Amino acid sequence: MPTLTFAQLAEYVGGTVLQGDAIETSSVVIDSREVKPDSVFFAIKGERLDGHQFLAQALQTARGAVVSQVPENLPADKGIVQVADTTAALQQLARSIRERQPMTLIGITGSAGKTTTKEMIATLVATERRTHRSWGNFNNQIGAPLCLDNVPDDAEVVVSEMGMNHKGEIAQIAGLMRPDVGVYTNIGPVHIEFFGTIEKIAEAKRELLENLREGGTVVVNNDNEHVVRISRDYAGPKVTYGIDHDADFRATNIRERGLLGTHFNVGNREFELALPGRHNLENLLAAITTARTIGISWEGIARGVRDVKPAYHRGVIVEWRGATIYDDTYNSNPYALRRALELMTRADVGGRRIAVIGDMLELGEHELKFHREAGETIPKSIDMVIGVGKRTNALLEAAREAGHANTHHFDDAQSAGEFLKSEIRDGDLVLIKGSRGVGLDKIVTMLEANR
Repeated sequence: MPTLTFAQLAEYVGGTVLQGDAIETSSVVIDSREVKPDSVFFAIKGERLDGHQFLAQALQTARGAVVSQVPENLPADKGIVQVADTTAALQQLARSIRERQPMTLIGITGSAGKTTTKEMIATLVATERRTHRSWGNFNNQIGAPLCLDNVPDDAEVVVSEMGMNHKGEIAQIAGLMRPDVGVYTNIGPVHIEFFGTIEKIAEAKRELLENLREGGTVVVNNDNEHVVRISRDYAGPKVTYGIDHDADFRATNIRERGLLGTHFNVGNREFELALPGRHNLENLLAAITTARTIGISWEGIARGVRDVKPAYHRGVIVEWRGATIYDDTYNSNPYALRRALELMTRADVGGRRIAVIGDMLELGEHELKFHREAGETIPKSIDMVIGVGKRTNALLEAAREAGHANTHHFDDAQSAGEFLKSEIRDGDLVLIKGSRGVGLDKIVTMLEANR
């Protein structure tokens, strides 16, 4: 955020200065535990918590606050702006910064791979341009504008995720951020609980390309039929990437090296990606395509590819007592699980292949059907299947019917972790993957604490 007085801040958000109009601030926080001496605290009213409850704590350090409710006995040396709705003010600040500050804004959406693709794009672009990226998976109606609110004055490129649970959410996010480039990873049955069909998910994802800046470019995964369909009639510039189908940026001469990564060509240029799996190659192709679209040289891209690393709990390799743990615990859905299991089959393994699979959430009324289908298609090369959570009972039942005899079920991550500690042997490869709400990252933490 540019350095603003509280008078200027009020103008940006459409509020009223109650005190401290000349006090300056240069960063935005919504968590009282994260305030810094230069920050302004936005007291956001959420479903469970109201930021106004933590206003006194925040004002011990922050320069001031944006509030909708004004408490008594405010410190006299703090700036205070009053608005009707603090969430709307947070979003309006992002819109105002976007209108006033020159930058190239890249928005990313898709059913899987958004965060990894965001990190890859930022890594490649940062080799030649000053780049700011959203934190973690800050991709909703609060997280995305908060990213833009904290863009440094000198940022040339901003890379942000745009996620959704319901129709209209991407339209709101992209509508206030107006990306110059819209990137699609893939579209699959994620959050289908709220939509009913993949086709309806795809229509909601279309909201990104409908809210690009005039003349904005859409980056399309040509291997995903739903992305191709929703982008077919887009009238602006369109750039494609892919593996199986012809595309502007296509990976060829692919040589998978198991958990060591993938060697491939784009045109006559050779690359080595340290992250394993086709899904990571797809994500990197999206990043390469985006970087070239905004003018990053092939030399810069090559430097960036060498620096690409997995995001937190998204395909991180952990060595444990002679075994290899593939930590993919951040989230899961049928599409992503299938890709992870395919990677297991290609990995060079001295011991057994063990798949620890947690419940996949937000799959709606057909969730057990999706779990059964996942169980039916578990590759025969997987030696042991461990289910965590009530929904994986259906997955394990289908796996046993498909010929997998070595299956185990646990109600929670703690129990599964205790079992794994005593079961893993030297040379084993262990995939751990489940929806975030199941908390399978606790298994990884438990193993790392007992090396």
